[in-house]
Formats: sequence, structure tokens, C-alpha cells
Amino acid sequence: QGGLATAESTYNRKRDFTETTEPVGERTDADVDPMTARTGELFVIHQHYATRLHHDLRLEMFNGSTPVLVSWAIPKLLPRRHGQRHLAVRTEDHPYEYATFAGSIPEGEYGGGQVRIFDTGEYRAVERDGKKISIELNGNRIHGLYHLIRTREKEGKQEWLALQSEDFRTEIETRPPATPMLATSGSEPFDDPAWMFEPKWDGIRAIAICDEATKLVSRNQHDVTVAYPELAAINNRLVAIDAMVDGEIVALDDGIPSFQKLQGRMHLRDSAKVEKAARTAPVTYMAFDLLYLDGRSLVGFPLTERRRLLEGTVVASDRLQISPAIAGEGQALFEAAAEQKLEGILAKKDDSPYLPGARSPAWLKIKTVFDADTIVVGWTEGGGNREGTLGSMLLAMYDEGQLRYVGSVGTGFNAASLQNALMLLQGVPDAESPFDAALLRERPELRKAHWVEPRLVAAIEYRQVTAAGRLRVPSFKGFREDKAPAECTFDQLVE
Repeated sequence: QGGLATAESTYNRKRDFTETTEPVGERTDADVDPMTARTGELFVIHQHYATRLHHDLRLEMFNGSTPVLVSWAIPKLLPRRHGQRHLAVRTEDHPYEYATFAGSIPEGEYGGGQVRIFDTGEYRAVERDGKKISIELNGNRIHGLYHLIRTREKEGKQEWLALQSEDFRTEIETRPPATPMLATSGSEPFDDPAWMFEPKWDGIRAIAICDEATKLVSRNQHDVTVAYPELAAINNRLVAIDAMVDGEIVALDDGIPSFQKLQGRMHLRDSAKVEKAARTAPVTYMAFDLLYLDGRSLVGFPLTERRRLLEGTVVASDRLQISPAIAGEGQALFEAAAEQKLEGILAKKDDSPYLPGARSPAWLKIKTVFDADTIVVGWTEGGGNREGTLGSMLLAMYDEGQLRYVGSVGTGFNAASLQNALMLLQGVPDAESPFDAALLRERPELRKAHWVEPRLVAAIEYRQVTAAGRLRVPSFKGFREDKAPAECTFDQLVE
């Protein structure tokens, strides 16, 4: 049998069943020959996060009268496209009970890591000719014809090739648009059993489109994947063939999101600088919704069902987390968010569908402090210890199609962000003042301002909006390239 030992001496001997919850194997004869053994009907594919991610393909066959799972480890995963050929290494037969195993194998144990069931269903052996097994898989995810071709034995292990011959999946729905659903502003936290509550993350909204790779799309439809290489393997942390996930890219500082820390990443595209930033200021993707899964659009499903599927799809890591959600208890979460200096919470109706690109009252954002995305229309030069650099930025928002002055901001900068802001502003073409003469009479210091075209969007934290429509106690958080100036409208301010 190609040098394979018995299932007892391979499967059982490698495992300490006082440590692992994997099922104990029965004593059997030598591992079966998959070319000649009597076949069963069950197949299962495990997605195994051990030293490296791989798939374990397991086919039910019989060792005498005992059903076992004949197994192959596929380092590059089961092929997803016609003609792809992936190495498949024959491993020891596993006990039939392993078909339902999912969970964590302790570190230090054989195969230590997380195991998820990627797919399960029935299979049929179409052909076996001594070197090739052709199997038809009919699972929850996979419907296709595959070939397993035995090639050679290397270091006591049988090497095979796995390839897809035909894909029988027919009912593949179109992916929904990668435009995120938006929340409206709420005033006070509340409790309600028909609502779900989540922390509001201070980061960059992005939809992750995942298949054989990961593509990150920002709110304004820019592909920002290259800026965050540590998120490039999100697709490998999903138990899915293809999926669309909604979430927030955040830079954590002692567990608290830091928009300023994240801002240093947003504009980087040079590969050397991006790689360095990924090491020194890594980001995490906080997933909170699932829009598409394995050929099926989920946007019409209620939120509770989308969350259930999300939690079954995402395998969390340092770089990928599921944003926590609490049913019914918004006030307690709001208090916890305020204590941890988070910017607020989101309230979402349990039965709400996902409305791409729409702002809906079924989702509410309730802030501990308020923030606004504003347009930088000018700047003043600094004095004193800011001599020769930026003094303040002049801010505006669109109100019925016209730019309206909402104040100036000179706090919230550190030395690096101050220099970066000045550099960006000096790169924006000059312009005339967008405001009428009455404002310049009211604010004579603006007569010395450097006016620029309304291109840069600045995130500002504030406490109130004055009766005159100015931001009270504004503080600069960072620039946003994921939002267009036209989206910065005065009616979004919370007074």
C-alpha cells in the first residue's frame, strides 16, 4: 500500500486524545487502496488552518466492513477553475466520525490549528483506472467533476494531482454592487429586543470581495487593496468559494481605533513604504456584514440571518475580526463605548435587509462624540511655535449646492500630521474665496488665508454646532480619501 502504515499506528499514534477533541480511530487493517476499495457516499472537505492553510479532502470508503475517510491534504486548496492542477498528498485514513469534526486542535498537537468544514455532501466514483480516480462531488458549495491522479511517492508519501474537470454550479447570482449601506444619525442610545447593537469603528469603510484573491473597495469605489497588504489573505480566512464582506479597516492602538494612526497608511502606494507601514502600524479588518456567499446574494436576507452566516464563514485572526454585536441592550454598549473612548455605537434592526448605497433609518449611528467629514477650502499660516508651517485649516460643507463655512481647525495635529497637511495643501491648486464678503468682514483674519480648490476631505471631531452653523471645539482627526467632497453636506451635522 505504498508504504502507508495502519490507521491505528498513524492516525491514533500521532494524537494525544487527552489534549485534542478529535475522534478516536478504531483499530483497522492497513489503509485502504482508494483504487480498489468499496466506495461509500459521503465526502467532506475540511479547511484546516495549521502551519499553513490547506484543504483536506476525505472520501468515505470501506476497510472491510468499517467505513473510513480516505484522505488527501491539498496545500493550495481544491481547484476552483477548470484546468487548475493542485498537489494532493495522500494522508492516513481518518475515522468516519471525523466527518463532523470542527474546532480547534491545540497548538503543539499534530495538526494544531483551527479546523472548519468547508463542504460536505455525497460523491460518486465515476471511474477508477489504477492511476486516476474521477469523482463527482455534490455538496452544499461544490458541484463538479474532479480527477485525482496518482503521480509518485516522495519521502514515504503518495503524491497526487487534483484537478477540476467540470463545474456543475448553475444558479450563480450576480454580486450586489460594492457600495455600502449607510446609517442615519440617532440622538440617544436605547434598548429594544428588535434591534442589534455594535461598536462604531473609527476607520475606513471597505467591502472585501473575496474569491481566489481579496479586493478591498472603499466607499468611493476605489480599489485600496495595495495599501493594506496584511489584509490580502482575507479570502483564505473565509470558509467560502466566493464572498462579499462589509467591514471597517482600523488601526488599533492598545485596542482602541486610532484614525490618525490609520491616516498614515491611507495615501501610501509605494510598495516599500506600504510594506514598512504594514509592519509598524498594521491594520485589522472588522467584519460586520455578509452580502454574498457562494453564488448567492444575501442582501435581501434579514440582518440576523446575514450575521449568522458571517459568523460561520469568518475564521478570525489578528488581521480579521468579527465586530461584536449585542442583541437588545444598546444603552449598556453605549456606556462601554464611551468608557473606552470609542466614537459611538450602531443600532441595526434585526429584520433589516442590506440596501447597497442607501442611507436607511433601519441603521442608526449614535455618537459619544460627533464627527463630520468637511471640505478644506483654505489655510492660514502659523505663528509662534508654528512659525513657517500651518496655522489652521478653513472648513466648509455643501448646503443646497453651495459651500458653507463651518469653521477652522488648528488642534488635533502632531508634528508629522502638521507637516503632511501643509504638504497636501500646497499641492492643491489655488482658488478664490468661495465665501461672500460678509464672512470676510466678520472674520478679518481670513483675508490673509490661502484659498484652495475644494478637493481635500478632513475628518473633524466636534462637540456641538453653534446657532451660526459653526463647529464648536473642532479637532482634526485625519484626511479621508475614501470620501468625495460632494458627500460632505451640512445636513449631516448633529447640533
